[in-house]
Amino acid sequence: MKTIRQQLTRKLLLTLGLLILGGGFGVYAWARTVLLNQSDAALRAKAQAISSLTEQKGPRLKIEFSDDYMRGFQQGAHDYFEIWQAPDKPLERSPSLRGAHLPNRHGPPDAPLIWNLTLPNGEPGRAAGIAFRPQQSQDNRHRNIPPIDAILVVASERHDLDRTLVIFQMVLAGGGLLLLAATIGIVPRVLSRELAPLRQLADETARINATSLSARFPAEGLPGELAPITARLNELLERLEDSFARERRFSSDVAHEFRTPVAELRGMAELAIKLPDTRAANADHETLAIALQLEAMLNHLLALARGERGELAAKSERVVVAPLLRDVCRWFHDKAAARGLVVECRVDESAATDTDPMMLRSILTNLLDNAVEYAPPGGTVEVDASAADQRLTVRVANAVDQLAEADLPHLFERFWRKDAARSCDGHAGLGLSLARVFARALGCDLTASFAGPSRLAMTLSTTEPAPSKPAGFNL
Repeated sequence: MKTIRQQLTRKLLLTLGLLILGGGFGVYAWARTVLLNQSDAALRAKAQAISSLTEQKGPRLKIEFSDDYMRGFQQGAHDYFEIWQAPDKPLERSPSLRGAHLPNRHGPPDAPLIWNLTLPNGEPGRAAGIAFRPQQSQDNRHRNIPPIDAILVVASERHDLDRTLVIFQMVLAGGGLLLLAATIGIVPRVLSRELAPLRQLADETARINATSLSARFPAEGLPGELAPITARLNELLERLEDSFARERRFSSDVAHEFRTPVAELRGMAELAIKLPDTRAANADHETLAIALQLEAMLNHLLALARGERGELAAKSERVVVAPLLRDVCRWFHDKAAARGLVVECRVDESAATDTDPMMLRSILTNLLDNAVEYAPPGGTVEVDASAADQRLTVRVANAVDQLAEADLPHLFERFWRKDAARSCDGHAGLGLSLARVFARALGCDLTASFAGPSRLAMTLSTTEPAPSKPAGFNL
Protein backbone atom coordinates (compact mmCIF):
# COMPACT_ATOMS: atom_id res chain seq x y z
CA MET A 1 0.00 0.00 0.00
CA LYS A 2 1.42 3.35 -1.04
CA THR A 3 1.64 5.97 1.67
CA ILE A 4 1.36 9.74 1.32
CA ARG A 5 4.94 10.01 2.55
CA GLN A 6 6.20 7.65 -0.14
CA GLN A 7 4.26 9.41 -2.88
CA LEU A 8 5.38 12.86 -1.72
CA THR A 9 9.00 11.70 -1.44
CA ARG A 10 8.99 10.21 -4.92
CA LYS A 11 7.25 13.16 -6.54
CA LEU A 12 9.36 15.76 -4.73
CA LEU A 13 12.60 14.00 -5.63
CA LEU A 14 11.48 13.65 -9.24
CA THR A 15 10.40 17.30 -9.39
CA LEU A 16 13.56 18.59 -7.75
CA GLY A 17 15.70 16.32 -9.94
CA LEU A 18 14.02 17.70 -13.06
CA LEU A 19 14.45 21.25 -11.77
CA ILE A 20 18.14 20.64 -11.06
CA LEU A 21 18.62 19.05 -14.48
CA GLY A 22 16.69 21.78 -16.25
CA GLY A 23 18.48 24.48 -14.26
CA GLY A 24 21.86 22.95 -15.11
CA PHE A 25 21.01 22.84 -18.82
CA GLY A 26 19.73 26.40 -18.65
CA VAL A 27 22.86 27.73 -16.91
CA TYR A 28 25.11 25.82 -19.33
CA ALA A 29 23.21 27.15 -22.34
CA TRP A 30 23.45 30.69 -20.97
CA ALA A 31 27.19 30.36 -20.24
CA ARG A 32 27.86 28.79 -23.64
CA THR A 33 25.99 31.61 -25.35
CA VAL A 34 27.96 34.23 -23.41
CA LEU A 35 31.32 32.59 -24.21
CA LEU A 36 30.42 32.16 -27.89
CA ASN A 37 29.30 35.78 -28.08
CA GLN A 38 32.61 36.87 -26.58
CA SER A 39 34.57 34.68 -29.03
CA ASP A 40 32.49 35.95 -31.96
CA ALA A 41 32.96 39.54 -30.84
CA ALA A 42 36.74 38.97 -30.85
CA LEU A 43 36.54 37.51 -34.37
CA ARG A 44 34.45 40.46 -35.61
CA ALA A 45 36.94 42.90 -34.04
CA LYS A 46 39.85 41.17 -35.80
CA ALA A 47 37.96 41.17 -39.11
CA GLN A 48 37.19 44.87 -38.78
CA ALA A 49 40.80 45.63 -37.88
CA ILE A 50 42.18 43.74 -40.89
CA SER A 51 39.61 45.27 -43.22
CA SER A 52 40.54 48.72 -41.96
CA LEU A 53 44.20 48.02 -42.79
CA THR A 54 43.33 47.07 -46.38
CA GLU A 55 43.61 49.83 -48.96
CA GLN A 56 43.08 49.92 -52.72
CA LYS A 57 45.96 51.49 -54.65
CA GLY A 58 45.28 51.52 -58.33
CA PRO A 59 43.70 48.26 -59.43
CA ARG A 60 45.38 46.31 -56.61
CA LEU A 61 44.78 45.86 -52.91
CA LYS A 62 47.50 46.52 -50.37
CA ILE A 63 47.48 45.45 -46.74
CA GLU A 64 49.73 47.28 -44.36
CA PHE A 65 50.19 45.10 -41.29
CA SER A 66 52.44 46.05 -38.43
CA ASP A 67 54.83 43.47 -37.06
CA ASP A 68 53.08 43.51 -33.68
CA TYR A 69 49.72 42.87 -35.25
CA MET A 70 50.99 40.08 -37.50
CA ARG A 71 52.58 38.27 -34.55
CA GLY A 72 49.23 36.62 -33.75
CA PHE A 73 48.99 35.27 -37.30
CA GLN A 74 52.54 33.95 -37.68
CA GLN A 75 53.31 30.32 -38.34
CA GLY A 76 52.41 28.25 -35.32
CA ALA A 77 49.94 30.85 -34.01
CA HIS A 78 46.28 30.14 -33.26
CA ASP A 79 44.71 32.87 -35.44
CA TYR A 80 44.22 32.76 -39.24
CA PHE A 81 42.97 35.00 -41.98
CA GLU A 82 42.69 35.05 -45.77
CA ILE A 83 41.65 37.84 -48.18
CA TRP A 84 40.17 37.37 -51.65
CA GLN A 85 39.49 39.88 -54.32
CA ALA A 86 35.89 39.26 -55.20
CA PRO A 87 34.74 36.85 -56.16
CA ASP A 88 37.49 34.28 -55.48
CA LYS A 89 40.96 35.63 -56.32
CA PRO A 90 43.27 35.02 -53.30
CA LEU A 91 45.23 38.09 -52.38
CA GLU A 92 46.70 37.54 -48.93
CA ARG A 93 46.73 34.97 -46.17
CA SER A 94 48.37 34.59 -42.81
CA PRO A 95 51.62 32.61 -42.41
CA SER A 96 49.78 30.38 -39.89
CA LEU A 97 47.82 28.79 -42.79
CA ARG A 98 51.09 27.34 -44.25
CA GLY A 99 49.78 27.49 -47.80
CA ALA A 100 46.31 26.15 -47.01
CA HIS A 101 43.08 28.04 -47.60
CA LEU A 102 40.11 28.97 -45.46
CA PRO A 103 36.55 28.45 -46.71
CA ASN A 104 35.34 31.38 -48.77
CA ARG A 105 32.11 32.21 -46.92
CA HIS A 106 31.00 35.64 -45.93
CA GLY A 107 28.26 38.03 -44.94
CA PRO A 108 27.82 41.84 -45.04
CA PRO A 109 30.11 43.98 -42.90
CA ASP A 110 27.39 44.76 -40.34
CA ALA A 111 26.39 41.06 -40.02
CA PRO A 112 29.41 38.79 -40.56
CA LEU A 113 28.80 35.11 -41.23
CA ILE A 114 30.14 33.09 -38.27
CA TRP A 115 30.45 29.30 -38.21
CA ASN A 116 32.38 26.39 -36.76
CA LEU A 117 34.95 24.67 -38.92
CA THR A 118 37.95 22.37 -38.95
CA LEU A 119 41.13 24.34 -39.48
CA PRO A 120 43.81 23.29 -41.98
CA ASN A 121 45.86 21.86 -39.08
CA GLY A 122 42.94 19.57 -38.15
CA GLU A 123 41.98 21.50 -35.02
CA PRO A 124 38.41 22.70 -34.36
CA GLY A 125 37.96 26.41 -34.89
CA ARG A 126 35.49 29.20 -35.41
CA ALA A 127 35.50 31.62 -38.35
CA ALA A 128 33.94 34.94 -39.33
CA GLY A 129 33.61 36.03 -42.96
CA ILE A 130 32.70 39.45 -44.35
CA ALA A 131 32.50 41.06 -47.79
CA PHE A 132 33.76 44.64 -47.68
CA ARG A 133 34.98 47.42 -49.92
CA PRO A 134 38.53 48.57 -49.04
CA GLN A 135 39.17 52.23 -48.62
CA GLN A 136 40.56 54.08 -51.69
CA SER A 137 43.95 55.70 -51.74
CA GLN A 138 44.04 59.43 -52.33
CA ASP A 139 45.48 58.90 -55.80
CA ASN A 140 42.63 56.51 -56.68
CA ARG A 141 40.09 59.05 -55.62
CA HIS A 142 41.69 61.66 -57.85
CA ARG A 143 41.84 59.29 -60.80
CA ASN A 144 38.30 57.94 -60.23
CA ILE A 145 39.46 54.36 -60.30
CA PRO A 146 36.49 52.06 -59.69
CA PRO A 147 36.48 50.32 -56.24
CA ILE A 148 37.26 46.64 -55.81
CA ASP A 149 35.22 44.35 -53.52
CA ALA A 150 37.13 42.06 -51.17
CA ILE A 151 36.29 39.06 -48.99
CA LEU A 152 37.91 38.45 -45.62
CA VAL A 153 37.71 35.33 -43.45
CA VAL A 154 39.24 35.34 -39.96
CA ALA A 155 39.47 32.14 -37.89
CA SER A 156 40.69 31.12 -34.42
CA GLU A 157 41.16 27.78 -32.71
CA ARG A 158 38.50 26.78 -30.17
CA HIS A 159 40.79 25.09 -27.63
CA ASP A 160 40.32 27.69 -24.89
CA LEU A 161 36.58 28.00 -25.53
CA ASP A 162 36.00 24.24 -25.57
CA ARG A 163 38.18 23.71 -22.50
CA THR A 164 36.24 26.39 -20.61
CA LEU A 165 32.93 24.80 -21.61
CA VAL A 166 34.12 21.33 -20.55
CA ILE A 167 35.24 22.64 -17.17
CA PHE A 168 31.90 24.41 -16.77
CA GLN A 169 30.07 21.20 -17.66
CA MET A 170 32.03 19.27 -15.04
CA VAL A 171 31.33 21.92 -12.41
CA LEU A 172 27.63 21.92 -13.21
CA ALA A 173 27.42 18.12 -13.27
CA GLY A 174 29.30 17.79 -10.00
CA GLY A 175 27.27 20.52 -8.34
CA GLY A 176 24.05 18.99 -9.63
CA LEU A 177 24.97 15.54 -8.33
CA LEU A 178 25.91 16.94 -4.94
CA LEU A 179 22.67 18.92 -4.82
CA LEU A 180 20.65 15.87 -5.86
CA ALA A 181 22.38 13.71 -3.22
CA ALA A 182 21.68 16.35 -0.58
CA THR A 183 18.06 16.50 -1.72
CA ILE A 184 17.70 12.70 -1.50
CA GLY A 185 19.07 12.81 2.04
CA ILE A 186 17.10 15.83 3.24
CA VAL A 187 13.65 15.47 1.65
CA PRO A 188 12.65 12.18 3.39
CA ARG A 189 13.75 13.55 6.76
CA VAL A 190 11.89 16.80 6.28
CA LEU A 191 8.74 14.97 5.17
CA SER A 192 9.00 12.57 8.10
CA ARG A 193 9.21 15.47 10.52
CA GLU A 194 6.45 17.51 8.88
CA LEU A 195 4.10 14.51 8.58
CA ALA A 196 4.60 13.57 12.23
CA PRO A 197 1.31 15.32 13.27
CA LEU A 198 -0.55 13.20 10.72
CA ARG A 199 1.03 10.03 12.09
CA GLN A 200 0.19 11.11 15.65
CA LEU A 201 -3.39 11.78 14.58
CA ALA A 202 -3.58 8.27 13.08
CA ASP A 203 -2.17 6.75 16.30
CA GLU A 204 -4.68 8.64 18.43
CA THR A 205 -7.50 7.57 16.11
CA ALA A 206 -6.44 3.92 16.41
CA ARG A 207 -6.76 4.09 20.21
CA ILE A 208 -10.40 5.18 20.11
CA ASN A 209 -13.03 2.49 20.64
CA ALA A 210 -16.60 2.24 21.89
CA THR A 211 -15.51 2.85 25.48
CA SER A 212 -13.45 5.97 24.75
CA LEU A 213 -15.80 8.00 22.57
CA SER A 214 -15.59 10.86 25.06
CA ALA A 215 -11.97 11.46 24.00
CA ARG A 216 -11.26 14.43 21.78
CA PHE A 217 -8.35 15.21 19.51
CA PRO A 218 -6.21 18.19 20.53
CA ALA A 219 -6.74 21.14 18.22
CA GLU A 220 -3.91 23.37 19.43
CA GLY A 221 -0.61 23.58 17.56
CA LEU A 222 -1.78 21.61 14.52
CA PRO A 223 -0.91 22.57 10.93
CA GLY A 224 -3.58 24.46 9.07
CA GLU A 225 -4.36 21.43 6.88
CA LEU A 226 -5.04 19.16 9.88
CA ALA A 227 -7.01 21.64 11.98
CA PRO A 228 -10.29 21.26 10.00
CA ILE A 229 -9.83 17.48 9.87
CA THR A 230 -9.40 17.38 13.65
CA ALA A 231 -12.44 19.57 14.11
CA ARG A 232 -14.55 17.28 11.90
CA LEU A 233 -13.24 14.21 13.76
CA ASN A 234 -14.17 15.77 17.10
CA GLU A 235 -17.64 16.53 15.76
CA LEU A 236 -17.89 12.93 14.52
CA LEU A 237 -16.84 11.61 17.94
CA GLU A 238 -19.44 13.84 19.56
CA ARG A 239 -22.14 12.46 17.28
CA LEU A 240 -20.96 8.90 17.82
CA GLU A 241 -20.90 9.40 21.57
CA ASP A 242 -24.41 10.79 21.45
CA SER A 243 -25.57 7.94 19.18
CA PHE A 244 -24.01 5.28 21.41
CA ALA A 245 -25.58 6.94 24.45
CA ARG A 246 -28.97 6.88 22.74
CA GLU A 247 -28.51 3.25 21.74
CA ARG A 248 -27.54 2.27 25.28
CA ARG A 249 -30.49 4.22 26.62
CA PHE A 250 -32.70 2.60 23.99
CA SER A 251 -31.53 -0.89 24.97
CA SER A 252 -32.19 -0.09 28.61
CA ASP A 253 -35.62 1.35 27.76
CA VAL A 254 -36.54 -1.70 25.67
CA ALA A 255 -35.54 -3.99 28.51
CA HIS A 256 -37.51 -1.88 30.98
CA GLU A 257 -40.63 -1.75 28.77
CA PHE A 258 -40.60 -5.48 28.14
CA ARG A 259 -39.72 -6.49 31.68
CA THR A 260 -43.05 -5.51 33.20
CA PRO A 261 -45.39 -7.34 30.76
CA VAL A 262 -43.08 -10.34 30.60
CA ALA A 263 -43.01 -10.45 34.42
CA GLU A 264 -46.81 -10.28 34.46
CA LEU A 265 -47.05 -13.15 31.99
CA ARG A 266 -44.59 -15.20 34.01
CA GLY A 267 -46.44 -14.47 37.25
CA MET A 268 -49.76 -15.46 35.75
CA ALA A 269 -48.26 -18.63 34.28
CA GLU A 270 -46.58 -19.64 37.54
CA LEU A 271 -49.79 -18.99 39.48
CA ALA A 272 -51.81 -21.09 37.02
CA ILE A 273 -49.32 -23.97 37.36
CA LYS A 274 -49.11 -23.86 41.16
CA LEU A 275 -52.73 -23.05 41.94
CA PRO A 276 -54.83 -24.06 38.95
CA ASP A 277 -58.05 -23.91 40.99
CA THR A 278 -57.55 -20.23 41.83
CA ARG A 279 -57.18 -19.16 38.22
CA ALA A 280 -59.11 -15.92 37.65
CA ALA A 281 -61.91 -15.80 35.13
CA ASN A 282 -60.37 -12.92 33.24
CA ALA A 283 -56.84 -14.41 33.18
CA ASP A 284 -57.06 -15.20 29.48
CA HIS A 285 -58.18 -11.68 28.68
CA GLU A 286 -55.29 -10.24 30.70
CA THR A 287 -52.86 -12.59 28.95
CA LEU A 288 -54.21 -11.53 25.57
CA ALA A 289 -53.97 -7.85 26.51
CA ILE A 290 -50.34 -8.26 27.58
CA ALA A 291 -49.54 -10.19 24.39
CA LEU A 292 -51.20 -7.48 22.29
CA GLN A 293 -49.21 -4.83 24.14
CA LEU A 294 -45.97 -6.69 23.44
CA GLU A 295 -46.99 -7.23 19.83
CA ALA A 296 -47.76 -3.52 19.38
CA MET A 297 -44.37 -2.53 20.78
CA LEU A 298 -42.62 -5.03 18.53
CA ASN A 299 -44.55 -3.82 15.49
CA HIS A 300 -43.69 -0.23 16.34
CA LEU A 301 -40.02 -1.10 16.75
CA LEU A 302 -39.99 -2.96 13.44
CA ALA A 303 -41.69 -0.04 11.69
CA LEU A 304 -39.17 2.37 13.21
CA ALA A 305 -36.27 0.18 12.05
CA ARG A 306 -37.69 -0.06 8.51
CA GLY A 307 -38.29 3.67 8.43
CA GLU A 308 -34.75 4.49 9.55
CA ARG A 309 -33.43 2.21 6.80
CA GLY A 310 -35.70 3.89 4.23
CA GLU A 311 -37.65 0.70 3.59
CA LEU A 312 -41.16 2.05 4.21
CA ALA A 313 -43.07 2.02 0.94
CA ALA A 314 -45.68 4.78 0.78
CA LYS A 315 -48.63 4.34 -1.58
CA SER A 316 -50.04 7.47 -3.18
CA GLU A 317 -53.75 8.10 -3.67
CA ARG A 318 -56.05 11.10 -3.48
CA VAL A 319 -57.19 11.67 0.10
CA VAL A 320 -59.74 14.24 1.26
CA VAL A 321 -58.40 15.39 4.62
CA ALA A 322 -61.61 16.58 6.33
CA PRO A 323 -63.46 13.22 6.77
CA LEU A 324 -60.24 11.41 7.70
CA LEU A 325 -59.35 13.96 10.39
CA ARG A 326 -62.90 14.04 11.83
CA ASP A 327 -62.94 10.23 12.00
CA VAL A 328 -59.69 10.23 13.99
CA CYS A 329 -61.04 12.93 16.33
CA ARG A 330 -64.24 10.90 16.96
CA TRP A 331 -62.06 7.91 17.86
CA PHE A 332 -60.67 9.86 20.84
CA HIS A 333 -63.94 11.54 21.86
CA ASP A 334 -64.74 9.14 24.69
CA LYS A 335 -61.19 9.07 26.04
CA ALA A 336 -61.02 12.88 25.96
CA ALA A 337 -64.39 13.19 27.68
CA ALA A 338 -63.24 10.81 30.42
CA ARG A 339 -60.36 13.19 31.21
CA GLY A 340 -62.53 16.30 30.96
CA LEU A 341 -60.99 17.39 27.67
CA VAL A 342 -62.63 18.96 24.65
CA VAL A 343 -61.38 18.13 21.16
CA GLU A 344 -61.98 20.96 18.69
CA CYS A 345 -61.49 20.00 15.05
CA ARG A 346 -61.24 22.73 12.45
CA VAL A 347 -60.44 21.65 8.90
CA ASP A 348 -60.62 23.18 5.43
CA GLU A 349 -63.27 21.19 3.60
CA SER A 350 -61.48 21.60 0.28
CA ALA A 351 -58.15 20.30 1.54
CA ALA A 352 -57.08 17.20 -0.38
CA THR A 353 -53.73 15.59 -0.96
CA ASP A 354 -51.97 12.70 -2.72
CA THR A 355 -50.56 10.54 0.07
CA ASP A 356 -50.70 7.16 1.81
CA PRO A 357 -53.98 7.19 3.80
CA MET A 358 -52.85 4.50 6.28
CA MET A 359 -49.64 6.33 7.18
CA LEU A 360 -51.47 9.66 7.41
CA ARG A 361 -54.09 8.11 9.72
CA SER A 362 -51.34 6.60 11.87
CA ILE A 363 -49.59 9.98 12.19
CA LEU A 364 -52.81 11.78 13.17
CA THR A 365 -53.79 8.99 15.57
CA ASN A 366 -50.45 9.16 17.39
CA LEU A 367 -50.62 12.96 17.63
CA LEU A 368 -54.17 12.90 19.03
CA ASP A 369 -53.35 10.03 21.37
CA ASN A 370 -50.34 11.94 22.77
CA ALA A 371 -52.37 15.14 23.17
CA VAL A 372 -55.33 13.48 24.89
CA GLU A 373 -53.08 11.36 27.11
CA TYR A 374 -50.85 14.12 28.47
CA ALA A 375 -53.01 17.28 28.34
CA PRO A 376 -54.08 18.44 31.81
CA PRO A 377 -57.72 17.59 32.62
CA GLY A 378 -60.27 20.26 31.77
CA GLY A 379 -58.31 21.66 28.82
CA THR A 380 -58.85 21.81 25.09
CA VAL A 381 -57.15 19.88 22.31
CA GLU A 382 -57.18 21.93 19.11
CA VAL A 383 -56.85 20.23 15.73
CA ASP A 384 -56.45 22.49 12.70
CA ALA A 385 -55.92 21.56 9.05
CA SER A 386 -55.51 24.12 6.31
CA ALA A 387 -54.17 24.38 2.77
CA ALA A 388 -52.40 27.46 1.45
CA ASP A 389 -49.69 28.17 -1.12
CA GLN A 390 -49.65 24.54 -2.27
CA ARG A 391 -48.84 23.41 1.28
CA LEU A 392 -50.98 21.37 3.67
CA THR A 393 -50.56 21.98 7.40
CA VAL A 394 -52.10 19.96 10.23
CA ARG A 395 -51.56 21.24 13.78
CA VAL A 396 -52.49 19.55 17.07
CA ALA A 397 -52.16 21.84 20.11
CA ASN A 398 -52.81 21.15 23.79
CA ALA A 399 -51.82 22.47 27.20
CA VAL A 400 -48.85 20.80 28.92
CA ASP A 401 -47.46 20.65 32.44
CA GLN A 402 -43.78 20.58 33.37
CA LEU A 403 -42.54 20.66 29.77
CA ALA A 404 -39.72 23.08 28.95
CA GLU A 405 -38.17 24.33 25.73
CA ALA A 406 -35.19 22.03 26.29
CA ASP A 407 -37.50 18.99 26.23
CA LEU A 408 -38.77 19.60 22.69
CA PRO A 409 -35.86 17.84 20.88
CA HIS A 410 -36.45 14.73 23.01
CA LEU A 411 -40.16 14.35 22.27
CA PHE A 412 -39.49 12.26 19.16
CA GLU A 413 -36.90 10.01 20.79
CA ARG A 414 -37.87 6.38 21.32
CA PHE A 415 -39.12 5.59 24.86
CA TRP A 416 -38.48 9.15 26.06
CA ARG A 417 -40.61 10.41 28.91
CA LYS A 418 -40.46 13.52 31.02
CA ASP A 419 -40.94 11.33 34.08
CA ALA A 420 -37.51 9.84 34.82
CA ALA A 421 -39.14 7.13 36.95
CA ARG A 422 -40.88 5.85 33.81
CA SER A 423 -44.25 5.25 35.52
CA CYS A 424 -46.37 2.68 33.81
CA ASP A 425 -49.22 4.47 32.02
CA GLY A 426 -49.83 2.08 29.15
CA HIS A 427 -47.65 4.07 26.76
CA ALA A 428 -44.25 2.82 25.63
CA GLY A 429 -43.11 6.19 24.27
CA LEU A 430 -42.96 5.11 20.64
CA GLY A 431 -45.94 6.97 19.16
CA LEU A 432 -44.27 10.27 18.31
CA SER A 433 -41.13 8.50 17.06
CA LEU A 434 -43.24 6.38 14.74
CA ALA A 435 -45.24 9.44 13.61
CA ARG A 436 -42.04 11.25 12.59
CA VAL A 437 -40.75 8.18 10.70
CA PHE A 438 -44.04 7.95 8.78
CA ALA A 439 -43.93 11.71 8.09
CA ARG A 440 -40.46 11.42 6.60
CA ALA A 441 -41.59 8.46 4.50
CA LEU A 442 -44.33 10.74 3.10
CA GLY A 443 -41.82 13.55 2.48
CA CYS A 444 -43.24 15.77 5.24
CA ASP A 445 -41.98 17.57 8.34
CA LEU A 446 -43.26 16.87 11.85
CA THR A 447 -42.11 19.44 14.38
CA ALA A 448 -42.83 20.39 17.99
CA SER A 449 -43.01 23.96 19.30
CA PHE A 450 -44.73 26.11 21.91
CA ALA A 451 -47.82 27.91 20.58
CA GLY A 452 -48.01 29.99 23.76
CA PRO A 453 -47.26 29.70 27.46
CA SER A 454 -47.46 26.02 28.46
CA ARG A 455 -49.15 25.09 25.18
CA LEU A 456 -47.52 22.49 22.93
CA ALA A 457 -48.14 22.39 19.17
CA MET A 458 -47.34 19.42 16.94
CA THR A 459 -47.23 20.53 13.30
CA LEU A 460 -47.31 18.24 10.28
CA SER A 461 -46.54 20.12 7.06
CA THR A 462 -45.63 19.34 3.51
CA THR A 463 -42.22 20.17 2.09
CA GLU A 464 -41.34 21.16 -1.47
CA PRO A 465 -42.38 18.34 -3.81
CA ALA A 466 -39.43 16.11 -4.68
CA PRO A 467 -39.48 14.54 -8.16
CA SER A 468 -37.85 11.32 -6.88
CA LYS A 469 -40.65 10.71 -4.33
CA PRO A 470 -43.96 9.82 -5.93
CA ALA A 471 -45.69 9.51 -2.57
CA GLY A 472 -46.23 12.43 -0.19
CA PHE A 473 -48.45 15.46 0.27
CA ASN A 474 -48.88 16.99 -3.17
CA LEU A 475 -51.82 19.36 -3.37
